[in-house]
Order: sequence, then C-alpha cells, then structure tokens
Amino acid sequence: MMTEVLAAEQCGWLTTILRPAGTLDPSAIGRLVTALSHLMATSDMVIVDLTAADIGSPRRLVTSLRAPAVSLDRAGRCLLLVGASPALADELDRAAVPAVTLAADMMPA
Repeated sequence: MMTEVLAAEQCGWLTTILRPAGTLDPSAIGRLVTALSHLMATSDMVIVDLTAADIGSPRRLVTSLRAPAVSLDRAGRCLLLVGASPALADELDRAAVPAVTLAADMMPA
C-alpha cells in the first residue's frame, strides 16, 4: 500500500497559488511566509501572484522570501512570483534568492 502511495505522489504535480492583496507590511509578509512554509511541504510549485499587492519594501519582502525559496529550490521545487516589479526583481537578483519572476501579463486569463 505504501509503495502505491509513493508511486502516485511521484507522478503527480501540485501547484498552489497565493494572492496577497493590499499593503504587504511586516505583518502581512509574516502571514505570507507562514502560508508558504505550510504549502512547501506539499507543493511542487508555489505561485505568489503579487498583482494586487502593494510592496512598500522590496528588500524586506526578499529577505523574508529567501528561506522558503531556498527550501523549495533544494527540494527541486519552485517559487514563482507573478507581477514582480523591476525593483523587486533587482532585489531578488542582488540577494541571490532562487525564485522565478513572471510579468503579470504573461499569465493565462
């Protein structure tokens, strides 16, 4: 029975999407990271859709996303940030955070 469950898990793929809205202040960033921490255990890809979020401090967000992004990357999984501003993308590059960014207009409707 356990072998069947493991085989099924290896064939499947689970993507989860988080869509924070409003200002991503320290409290909201903390809640986002907590949600990411829970989803990392079961998701192959976590998409964070930032199109409805106001990011006051790209550096603070990047610092907070570093640990979840590294954990996903080490497990062969992915953190995808949709709608990342150029400033956020620059911070991700500077901090060498293993996350992928995608322009908001590239997502299918």
